Amino acid sequence: MVKTISLINALYIIFDMNRKKTFYILALSGIAFILIGGISMIDSNIPRKVSLASTLDVNLTDVITPIMNNGSVGKIIIDGSKFNFKIEDPNKSVIISVSNQSHYEYNLVANNEGQYRMETKNTGDSEVKIEGEVATKATPLAFGGQMMLLITGIIVLGIGMKSKFA
Repeated sequence: MVKTISLINALYIIFDMNRKKTFYILALSGIAFILIGGISMIDSNIPRKVSLASTLDVNLTDVITPIMNNGSVGKIIIDGSKFNFKIEDPNKSVIISVSNQSHYEYNLVANNEGQYRMETKNTGDSEVKIEGEVATKATPLAFGGQMMLLITGIIVLGIGMKSKFA
């Protein structure tokens, strides 16, 4: 006769714990996962200032795609060799486009919520320096990780409840 061993019974055997200890450990772990996932979900929707500091070699293109809220601000300063620079809003409308510049500064105020696209192409014969800062928030891909934390927390909490009442 084959005896099936449940996950909870396996925990008792492996860790030599009683039901009360198992319940508290699993319940606290589940609550911790849920709290971390929830706080992370809230935090990722708050825009954060990100510094821009890079150099762009000859014939290369740099694309910056911040996800901005309505009213978020960004400043970009491009200096060096000749370059082309363009900013598109989330609707793919061109906000600003300049060509053959060697120095350019722009202060962006987001009029729409979403992903903006800032593209710099070095068309000169030496490197271009890009500096500034922009407010951006997490990508929608981060939402998947946060949901995994929440779901894991609910499952672990459920297993803890089962250990208490089984």
